[in-house]
Amino acid sequence: MGKKHIVIVLSCCIFLTGCWDRVEIEDRGFVIGSAIDLKEKKPDGSYVLELTHQAAVPSEFGSPLKGGGGSEKAYSNISASGESLFELTRQMSTITSHALFFSHMQVLILSEELAKEPNLIANIVDYFIRDHEMRRSIKLVIADGGAKEILNSKVENEHLPALYLESLMDNAYKNTESMKPVHIGEVQEMLLGNQSFVIPKVNMTDKNYIQYKDAAAFQGMSHKMVDSLSDEESKGLNFLTQHNQGGPIKIKIDGQMVAVELSDIKPSIRLVNKHKNTAEIAITIDLEGRITERIGDMSVLNDAYLKKVKKAIEEKVKAMSYQVIAKAQDELHTDILGIGEFLYTYHYGFWSKVKDNWETGENYFSQSSIHVSTDVKIEMVGSADKVTNTKGNRNSR
Repeated sequence: MGKKHIVIVLSCCIFLTGCWDRVEIEDRGFVIGSAIDLKEKKPDGSYVLELTHQAAVPSEFGSPLKGGGGSEKAYSNISASGESLFELTRQMSTITSHALFFSHMQVLILSEELAKEPNLIANIVDYFIRDHEMRRSIKLVIADGGAKEILNSKVENEHLPALYLESLMDNAYKNTESMKPVHIGEVQEMLLGNQSFVIPKVNMTDKNYIQYKDAAAFQGMSHKMVDSLSDEESKGLNFLTQHNQGGPIKIKIDGQMVAVELSDIKPSIRLVNKHKNTAEIAITIDLEGRITERIGDMSVLNDAYLKKVKKAIEEKVKAMSYQVIAKAQDELHTDILGIGEFLYTYHYGFWSKVKDNWETGENYFSQSSIHVSTDVKIEMVGSADKVTNTKGNRNSR
C-alpha cells in the first residue's frame, strides 16, 4: 500500500472514532443537591468545610415508584472535608464509580454556622457561579443546624431528599409565612451590590421531616447572616416585599374564627420626604381574598360582618408588618425591606446622598419613619351561605 493510501486510511480513522468521551447514563452521578457545613475555623482565618453531594442513581429510579423491585436507595451521599470546594469535588471522583454531573443540580444548603461568618457565603456563591456546569437557578437555603443532616433525612415515600426539599420550596406560594425561593444568581447580584437580603431556612422536625419555614437575614456590607426571622416576622416581610403571593390568614370576629385565603398581595412604596435624618417612607399593601372557613352564626352576606372581616385583616397585616419593620430598624439595623433598592431605582439623587450611611455610620435606614397602610378586598364569600341562627332555623341562599 502506497504512502498516499496510508494517509487516506489514517485520515478516515479520525472520523470513525465516535463519541470517545461518552459516559453511559448508568455511569453518571447526577448531583441533585449539595450541602456545606463549617467544620473548623482556623487561627489564621481560613476555614475547613465539609461538602456533601447527593447524586441520583439512575439504575434505581422507576422501580420503587412503579411498585416493583428496587430495594436500594435511589441516591448516594458523598462527603469530603477540606479548604477548597473545587478540590473536594475532584477528590470525590476518586471515591465513587459514578462521574459527577452538576447540570441538574436543584438546591444548595448552607449551615447557619457557616452563614454567620463574614464573606464566607460570598466565596461559596462565587464558586458555584464560576463552575460552567452549575446553573444560576439553583435554589439556596440556610439549614437551622447541620446542612448535611437535611440530605441524610429519610422521608417516607420520598426517594430523593433534595428533590423533596425543592418541591417544598416550589409550594411556598401557598403559605404567607413561607419565603419565596431564592436562587444563587439573585444572591450573587445582591452581594455584588452590597444589598441586605433574606434567604429561606429549613430544619428537621422530630419526626424526621424536612420543614421549610422561617428566614435568615443577611447584612449587605458584611455579607453575613445577622439573625433569623420567626414565622410572624416572615409573614410581615412577605406582606411588605412579595408581589402576587397568597396564603391563608386567620382572624377572629366577635371571638369566633374566620379563615381567609389571600389570593393577591401588592405592596407599593412611596417616598414622602427627602430629609436624610428624618426620611419618611409610606408602604401601601393592597390585598384580595376570599372567606374559606368560619365558625359562627352570622351570615357572610351581611355587610356589617364583611366590614368587620376586612378591618380585622387590615389590622393584623399592619401589625405583622410593623413587627418586622421594628426588628429590621431597631435590632438588626439592616434594610431587609428593600427600601434602599427602591430609592436607588426611583430616587437616585436622594440615594446618592444617603447610600454611604444607609446601613452603616449614621444608619439613615434606622432613623427613617416607615408608615404602613392596608386595604383589603373580599372577592368571594363562598358558593353558599348556610348558617344556623340561635333559634335553630336554617337560612340559605
